[in-house]
Amino acid sequence: MNAITVEGLCVKANNRHLVENISFSIEEGSIVAIIGPNGAGKTTLIRAVLGLIPYETGSVLMFGKPFKHNNSHARVGYVPQKIEFDRTFPLTVLELLRFTVPPFYSLPFRDRSGEERINSLLKTVGMQDLINRSIGSLSGGELQRVMIAKAIVNDPHILFLDEPASGVDIEGQERFYDLVRRLNKENGLTVILISHDLNIVYRFADNVLCMNRRLICTGKPAEALTDEVIKSVYGEMMGGYIHSCHEHD
Repeated sequence: MNAITVEGLCVKANNRHLVENISFSIEEGSIVAIIGPNGAGKTTLIRAVLGLIPYETGSVLMFGKPFKHNNSHARVGYVPQKIEFDRTFPLTVLELLRFTVPPFYSLPFRDRSGEERINSLLKTVGMQDLINRSIGSLSGGELQRVMIAKAIVNDPHILFLDEPASGVDIEGQERFYDLVRRLNKENGLTVILISHDLNIVYRFADNVLCMNRRLICTGKPAEALTDEVIKSVYGEMMGGYIHSCHEHD
């Protein structure tokens, strides 16, 4: 079954198309990477699919039904590219998750089922020892893991990640993507991931959507990302890079 079906999606701003006539489908339980150069419309596409910004024409279905932001038939999680907040604000990891626990875990927050849910999530992302740490004191990798916990607290069917490991060191990136793969395998979570790192795409994605305002290609990374496609999207400098990625896989 398709988790997401997008048909003829167009997003326009200031009389300019940011996303133009894009159609694709994503199979339930898969990890799909969206790649393209800066300004290609990748974040715009995700935000339009999530109903966070309007689109001019087209349709978005999740599990075969029209999707609108905050409707109940398809629960989604979203980790945006940039997480900006006041690091001096006195909020702990536990308090952040408490504010996110959904109603079906029997709020108020002191309820035991909600606390158990939070502890389970933080253990899943390897942050249980930092439950009482201030959000502002976390490293980039630690913060991203907390944001993953926040994004999956409502048991989403689909998780959207917009360059989630940017600014995180190599070791932190490895842990982060291993966590995403584990959630995908163990929970059947469908993952849509924006990434600039082709090594990550090859290692973790089942399929890839390559776009530059329009959809350029789609398919398994090893089949879709030919030299010609990479050159047309990223330029001549990337000509041999795709082979070096694949050879070390």
